[in-house]
Amino acid sequence: MSLKSAEQAPHAEPRRRWSITQRLVVTYTLSAVAMLAITAIFLNWTLHSSLHKAEQDYIDDRIRVYRGIIEHSPDFLFFVLQDIEWQGSFVKYPQYYARLLNDQCHIIIETAHMNKLIPIEKFPDACVTKETSKVRPKSDNNVVYRSENGRSYLLETYWTKTVEPSQPVAIQIAIDITSQENIIQTNQRQMIAIIMAGILFAVLFSVVVARRVLSPLNELAETAKQISMDKISMRATDPERWPVELQTLAIAFNEMLGRLENSFICLFHSAANLAHALRTPINILMGEAEVALSQERSPDEYRKVLESSLEEHMRLSRLIEAVFFLSRAENPSAAIERSLFNPLEEVEKVFSFYEALAADKKAQLTSHGDGLVSGDRIFIRRVISNLVSNALYYSTPGVKIDITVKQLEDNSLELVVSDTGFGIDDKNLSRIFERFFREETSNVCNPNGSGLGLSIVKCIMDLHKGTVTIQSVLGQGTTISCIFPPGPN
Repeated sequence: MSLKSAEQAPHAEPRRRWSITQRLVVTYTLSAVAMLAITAIFLNWTLHSSLHKAEQDYIDDRIRVYRGIIEHSPDFLFFVLQDIEWQGSFVKYPQYYARLLNDQCHIIIETAHMNKLIPIEKFPDACVTKETSKVRPKSDNNVVYRSENGRSYLLETYWTKTVEPSQPVAIQIAIDITSQENIIQTNQRQMIAIIMAGILFAVLFSVVVARRVLSPLNELAETAKQISMDKISMRATDPERWPVELQTLAIAFNEMLGRLENSFICLFHSAANLAHALRTPINILMGEAEVALSQERSPDEYRKVLESSLEEHMRLSRLIEAVFFLSRAENPSAAIERSLFNPLEEVEKVFSFYEALAADKKAQLTSHGDGLVSGDRIFIRRVISNLVSNALYYSTPGVKIDITVKQLEDNSLELVVSDTGFGIDDKNLSRIFERFFREETSNVCNPNGSGLGLSIVKCIMDLHKGTVTIQSVLGQGTTISCIFPPGPN
């Protein structure tokens, strides 16, 4: 390959692919043409066979008559001559021509003007002496001859014996098949015209049908073109009126748009909530810094400002770490490191971590049960830690927190965390797992909270293909149940 051609190759235009409409039109048209062609060929063959059989039967009948006269009558010439003269004298175009030849291939008698229209040599086996005992040749020895007058004739020769065995006679019969040939040709022309009209109709019909069938797809494409951030609520209109094959596509398309709309709404609310969560510590940091810089301060005062700033920085760090964890956990490619273990082991570690806080709240921490769970130790420990910390923060002193582990009949594991804390109002239960959602009393009970604890619990349970449910009575306490599915065998 030359350098010039190699440089031009990458810029070559891609081969144009056919649209679905074009493919349907071509398929319908080819199918219609094939069906019409097969039908036309069959009808033409049937007509030709029927006419040919009628012609053959007629010529066989004439030979049979002549043969009977010649073989059994000494005066056969007289009777044959009467028939021949009638056909040649009173009919403009005789239906058949007849000729008798002797064994020397000389004409004995023939229909008037027959030799001029149909010479002897045009007949099959015209001048070959036949055995008197030989049977009549088969019909495939017939010959179709077009005479100078433009008419067509079917020719056949039959050698038969006379009363004198030593004098065989050849019977040459020619029947006029011009009308039959005209019928066949007319039929062929009509079939060709029908096929051409059928092709035109098939093309037009298939174009109309293909466009009508594909119109829902065009409507779907137009809907997709119009969708934007401010039109995310658009949907494909009335999928029920679409063809059955496209209803699934339309419904799936609408469901996809619904999921996208919910995702955008959640993203918007999450961004707003995150901005709100970040604004508070940042405003505190800015305010403390402005106050500290407004005038000269003592080292102790600067130290207090730095300590307060450190608390806010730690709050920001926890918030960022939680958001980062959620973003990683929701990644479709996120994977967990499963192992089979007793969750009570992690419960004891969490109880040990919150021992000091539990002592301040005079809380009673208990756990019981038995079972094995298949999952990620670190993630499940975080679930337990978030639930226990919520129970400790949102409760009065002396709260009782109980964790129960139970193996279910289907080999799944249920982890239940119950407390006697403040409880949750019924109107907030449906939103309790939303990101950054906090009840009105949350800032008082836990001002450093971010509203992501239960969201992280829900996310971890989704990673484990499990479920989490909550039951709560305001002023009496809350029970959260986490069910982990059985692990792989």
